[in-house]
Amino acid sequence: MLKKATSLVLFLFLINLLPAVAHAAVPDWLRSLAQQPAKKYADDANAVVLLDDQETTVRDNGDIVTHERHVFRILRPEGKDYANYSLSFDNETKINYLHGWSITAKGQEYESKDKDALERSLGGEKEFSDDKEKILIVPGAEVGTVVGFEYERRRRPYLFQDHWFFQDVIPVEKSRYTLRMPAKWEYRADWLNHAEQKPIEQNGVYVWEVSDVPRVEREYHEPAYRALAGHVIITLFSDQATGRNSKSWNDLGVWYSQLTAGVRDSSPALQAKALELAPASLPMFERIRALTLFAQRDVRYYAIEIGIGGYRPHPAGEIFSHRYGDCKDKATVLSSMLAQIGVKSYYILIHATRGIYTENTPPNSGFNHAILAIQMPDASFSKKLPGMYEDPKLGHLLIFDPTNDLVPLGQLPYYEQDSFALLVTDSGGELIHLPVSSPDLNQIHRDAKLKLLPDGTLQGEIEETRSGYMAMLGRAYLQHQSQGDRKKMLEHFWGPNLGSFQVDGFDLVNENDIDKDLVLHYKFTASHYAKSAGSLLLVRPRVIGEMAGAFDVSKPRHYAYEFDAPFFRSDSVEITLPEGYSVDELPEPAKAVFPFAEYTSKAEKAGNVLKYSREYKMEATQVPLDRMEQLKKLFAQIGMDEKNMAVLKKAN
Repeated sequence: MLKKATSLVLFLFLINLLPAVAHAAVPDWLRSLAQQPAKKYADDANAVVLLDDQETTVRDNGDIVTHERHVFRILRPEGKDYANYSLSFDNETKINYLHGWSITAKGQEYESKDKDALERSLGGEKEFSDDKEKILIVPGAEVGTVVGFEYERRRRPYLFQDHWFFQDVIPVEKSRYTLRMPAKWEYRADWLNHAEQKPIEQNGVYVWEVSDVPRVEREYHEPAYRALAGHVIITLFSDQATGRNSKSWNDLGVWYSQLTAGVRDSSPALQAKALELAPASLPMFERIRALTLFAQRDVRYYAIEIGIGGYRPHPAGEIFSHRYGDCKDKATVLSSMLAQIGVKSYYILIHATRGIYTENTPPNSGFNHAILAIQMPDASFSKKLPGMYEDPKLGHLLIFDPTNDLVPLGQLPYYEQDSFALLVTDSGGELIHLPVSSPDLNQIHRDAKLKLLPDGTLQGEIEETRSGYMAMLGRAYLQHQSQGDRKKMLEHFWGPNLGSFQVDGFDLVNENDIDKDLVLHYKFTASHYAKSAGSLLLVRPRVIGEMAGAFDVSKPRHYAYEFDAPFFRSDSVEITLPEGYSVDELPEPAKAVFPFAEYTSKAEKAGNVLKYSREYKMEATQVPLDRMEQLKKLFAQIGMDEKNMAVLKKAN
């Protein structure tokens, strides 16, 4: 995996271990901010940023020194987390100092110094890296407390860029960014998710400032935080930094192409294995498929990222020999093996969260994932493959992610679809828009044959067929579970829909064959499913599966609504009625048609069988804010249809 931003880690349980300081040396700048009159914010705002002050100094040798001050006022008990500050560093970064202070609403003052900071490695279970973090916790965190942190950090960047993030999930009263550069250095400031502001310039020092920045709201299925939050990317240019700055995406591609030069060179063992797995006797597409399966399944995921290793893959022969590597290593060994059968491939750098990169994003190295573009020979593939990208120069490129072992060749993981990514070629790079699969390729179809007993018990069997990313999600949910645990998971999942629900039998078809649809068979019994009303039985034709999306109708919506990918979901239900009962009343058919989606359903009777069918097609990965009323209506109509009852009447 590429170098990634470090998340804030909270150690609240350690607060009680920190001693109170009777005579804390609270600086005047923090005391002045604490004395400012408190403003009124939303009742659910946990805290507010009083000041976010970042000063970046570029030195002649290319080192970048950042001095920052961050001040928070805690507004609710849930805001106590803001008395913790996490600061990342690695072998190329040094933290010169880190201090923290607090002033409670009662006037008590506390101080935490460098020696009080906790330090830990950020390497995970499947990762070894030189990424670390310091965590400083300041005592006195309670409602009304003002907490301040100050630090200085020196880094030696591989690319000359800096970032100013001035919007948060809490309100920001003031945020300021100051840039100091040596003579003959230049900068470019690219504003994202906020109107551009011009700096105040004096004696070669540039200052930007924004005030009263609203928080990024939390909503159901909103776009990614970084796709919403206002921030600035500062790109630095100097003749002394040739090759370490990027005026264009092509420049960034050149940098990565040079960085990875030679890593895909083969070894005798790798070459022999490639020809063994993909002999010339097979059709070309099958040869490619065999090699992609090797990269997915035989090279286990484990990241070793030290220094530039966060960006540069290990040599292909080394990866093949050890049989492990991270995303860029998997892409590298696959690229090398494909070359042995005469197939060219290219790195694609991408962020695994859709929306962080768009067509308007300036060149920057904030990617956290690497995949591969396979240049397909004309006669070796179906042009209907959903992962195909047509490049005007390189032709048919099949985008493939060797890290995800649940997505077959020809498809893309849902979180990479509709994303923008950097295609790295031998001569440079270009930002490309990855394809989106059509709804019919991402299906869930449920076929239910059920029987209703006179006491209201419902029993029978359901066959559920999943394709595309729906199959991927199903396999991810069930793949590492025992048969007994799978049964429990289904009972837990469907229990809220069916009340007293028991799985009587369960099996999977094509569990490990990712090139085929995933099929689930299960038999169940649901006691008291139908409700008695005198001589009547009330039965909900929609048995399982809630299709209406989550939506908070009590608050105004601020952002677009995100879906994983386009999809098509359908149900076909047959309920054999108890002897002596007939259908007295059926729900009205449902029909909701909008530019981005369509939902239809109908209930009918055929002799002693109640039939219900429905279809739901979503065409988009995102519904924009100006269509939110339409989305509300769609969800409301789906929800109403799912609750509707059929009335059964007992014959006299």
